[in-house]
Amino acid sequence: MTRTTGRRLRPRGEHGYSLAEVMIVICLVAIVAGMAVPVSSSFIRQRKSDSGAIAALSAVTAARDRAIAERRNIQFTFVAPNKIRLSRVEVPSGALTPVQEFTLDNGQVFVKFDSVEDTPDHFGAEAETDFSGTAPHMFTSDGSLIDSNGDISNGTIFIGMPSQVDTARAVTVFGVTGLTRAWKWRGRKWME
Repeated sequence: MTRTTGRRLRPRGEHGYSLAEVMIVICLVAIVAGMAVPVSSSFIRQRKSDSGAIAALSAVTAARDRAIAERRNIQFTFVAPNKIRLSRVEVPSGALTPVQEFTLDNGQVFVKFDSVEDTPDHFGAEAETDFSGTAPHMFTSDGSLIDSNGDISNGTIFIGMPSQVDTARAVTVFGVTGLTRAWKWRGRKWME
């Protein structure tokens, strides 16, 4: 006695999938891919923004470390749209010797978004690269940040991708000690 279940049995040696099975797999793959695209593009933008903040933080830290190590003032200059140039201030002439340059990659530029508030350090930043006192700014051999008059200076560097507020990042410098912090904008507030 043969039992039938309503399914057509394949003869021996016949392998493969039915059209319905293939279509179901294709639909599932399309659904998963459709959900992943928006998530992955946002994730990629976030990682690019993080790399820009790391580059700015590295530039500021390198300037401070170099000033301490060389016992010379190291001046930093912001070159729009995305470069930070470090120069050693020669003694006694005051001439500048370029020593290093950092570039914010992946479409990152110096940018201050109007809808983004100041960082929790509250240095009153109004511009993309905003430091108190008179430019140029430099780290001294004791690690502090000063302006051209020799006064202690605090400041903030804002970074992001133009027109994409979710990419806002910032680096702050507390002048007395040269302490630097990196900040990430999380839609409503800054996170360290």
